[in-house]
Amino acid sequence: MQKKWGKLLAVALTLCLIGAFGASLIQNNFGKVEITDVVIRTSAGEYTGYLFVPDTATAENPAPAIVTSHGYLNNREMQDLNYVELARRGYVVFAQDAYNHGNSGVLVDGAGSEIQHGTAGMVDAVEYLYQLDFVDNTRIGVTGHSMGGGYSNATAAYYSGLEREALASGTTAEEAKALNKVAACLIVGNYPLALSQSEDTSGNGGYLCDLGIVAGQFDEFYSGMSGNYGFELLTSKNTNNLVAVQTGIQLDAPAVEGKFYVNENNGYVLALYNPAEFHALNHFSPKTVGHVVDFFEETLGAPNPMPGTNQTWWIKEAFNLIGLVGFFGAIVPTVALMLELPYFAGLKAKKEILVPAFADKKAKGKYIRTNILNGVICAILILPLLLIGYVGLLNPALPQDTTGGIAFWTLGCALIARWMLRIGNGKLKGRGEEFGVVVPRGTRRRTLVLALAVVAATFMLVFIADYVFMTDFRIWTLDIRVFDFAKIIVAIKYLPFFLVFYLINSLCCSRNCFENWSERKQILVSIGFNILAPALFLLVTYVPVIFTKMTIFGGLPGMLVAVGALIPILIIPIVPILGIAAYLNIKLQKLTGNIWLAGLVNALLITMITVANTSFSFPY
Repeated sequence: MQKKWGKLLAVALTLCLIGAFGASLIQNNFGKVEITDVVIRTSAGEYTGYLFVPDTATAENPAPAIVTSHGYLNNREMQDLNYVELARRGYVVFAQDAYNHGNSGVLVDGAGSEIQHGTAGMVDAVEYLYQLDFVDNTRIGVTGHSMGGGYSNATAAYYSGLEREALASGTTAEEAKALNKVAACLIVGNYPLALSQSEDTSGNGGYLCDLGIVAGQFDEFYSGMSGNYGFELLTSKNTNNLVAVQTGIQLDAPAVEGKFYVNENNGYVLALYNPAEFHALNHFSPKTVGHVVDFFEETLGAPNPMPGTNQTWWIKEAFNLIGLVGFFGAIVPTVALMLELPYFAGLKAKKEILVPAFADKKAKGKYIRTNILNGVICAILILPLLLIGYVGLLNPALPQDTTGGIAFWTLGCALIARWMLRIGNGKLKGRGEEFGVVVPRGTRRRTLVLALAVVAATFMLVFIADYVFMTDFRIWTLDIRVFDFAKIIVAIKYLPFFLVFYLINSLCCSRNCFENWSERKQILVSIGFNILAPALFLLVTYVPVIFTKMTIFGGLPGMLVAVGALIPILIIPIVPILGIAAYLNIKLQKLTGNIWLAGLVNALLITMITVANTSFSFPY
């Protein structure tokens, strides 16, 4: 048996190595792109990002440069599709961790300038690139997704304002132009609403740079950002006015997707792209990255031009996924092998937690109904509990924007699950051994030590991947990334909420271990019931798009649109997380004969993953 676990651990570690090494090769274009983790110290604090420098960018042959930005709650790695494709085409790329995100500092009142707050550091990145001798500082572009698109918009507006103010003060056109350090701006998943509502439609009031917009037809946020739905991008009055403001062209028909409208007065262009995508798909889309490549090829010119359809970022994501499988796959064999150590040997299962087979169809029906009802109630509670937690649990002690909302919802789900256990299984008092709650004396401390050791050992894989290969383990919005000690302290503060949930969740999964079911069936049923609530919520949210081109929240007024758009995006990675938690519950319960280790491992692991991957509103 020990040999079996050793082989499984070796396979998991091999997957981590293959994933990290393969992702690294694609990310650095097989050694042709040098990647540096940059820390810039500004008046607002530390500001960080990845700097990608192709080997063709030199002082003798400077290259155009582009700043990329993730959106709200994300990190620089979320822009991997863009920085991979742009860097391999010869652009120097700075992938920022916006202030309040990733490894960058947290902006507070009075810290830094107004523009640093407004662009979350993008202006700092532009200024940094401008002084590099291997950058052609007449060809610097900015782009970002969602809130990052807002940062790009604010950056373009800032530099255009500097040029106009200088011209108004009497400086020469050349001197004024030198102040404007942004040549092209591509806004993804956002919209320059203020610009589109300008009354100056002569073409002289637009941004003094090339401008592009990528807006998904089914973008959940779009009506709140533009006053129109995403599928109306090319036909709305706002867009017609935007074309006139930016280029002076008065449209008498719908705008043409991908066409470069040229301002005859100053030569700047405007391009509009409208892929059939949701908001979150913009940063996981061959279509969108193709638009990014095509826009900057037209406006800045690529040192190594390739068609927009020539893409390799998805290969990196595939390797990242292989590493992600290895990361989670290492947990069970690590536990099994550590249980062979003398200190932990007493934690090994003496017998399995097995539930008697159903006595009749009535008992089976009750089991199914209570589990489905649990999922339905928890799905209904997602919106109110996340909002209550977001508002009520955001303070200097609990400093993260959305972690409090997720924590509060999980706490509510724990209470609902406990209630459903009572309904489905009768009185729980006095049945601790049957439910895998009772453990031998003296084993609780060792169980906690084992959980901490396993989680620490597993996260060590991520730190090795980051240190050696500058990659992590991820797929789309599910990301396992490194963190500093301060974030561990933050995670401890949120841990009680997650701990209650994952211990009760472990108990619930133990009730799926019927004696006449195979282990595979126990795992699959546990996964199905575990992901039911978030899956139902996402189905109810997105299925209406088939018939209306809008999510169920699409018609909400004002700020409610943003709320209805944000929460489904938060829920997407929770589906695989809860599925993985169910798998670990069953496997670890069979190794230990109780619910405690599985609950502890899941709580520690998932709390840390959550805290490492979102934004802060207060210093930590």
